[in-house]
Amino acid sequence: MNVEEIESKFSSWEEISTHVEELAESRQFKETKSYVLTYLEELKQIILLCNQLNPSDVSEDYFDQLQYAPINVGERLQFIETRCHHRHGYIQLNEMYKEMKKKYAIAKLKHQAK
Repeated sequence: MNVEEIESKFSSWEEISTHVEELAESRQFKETKSYVLTYLEELKQIILLCNQLNPSDVSEDYFDQLQYAPINVGERLQFIETRCHHRHGYIQLNEMYKEMKKKYAIAKLKHQAK
């Protein structure tokens, strides 16, 4: 598990998330969409890294079968992708980052115990 890369991705989201929320609330759809889609891809990478998988190993519909992933991850990823320019897309993305941080902590502990 690449701890440094995962933690860097979480830090990046934490630094920018307030700005993205402000963009979403002020209905700056184009800018919101750009950030949400970028950080959605980062979240997918975090999920795969926590499960020790490469992006090329997994298709989108496989996310629901992963051990370390937020609940209903496939459905929620699709929701964010279709509503990436709205505040609801941002809110869902932010919540998934929070949930994934908890899953990451569990994965990290189990990985260290090996």
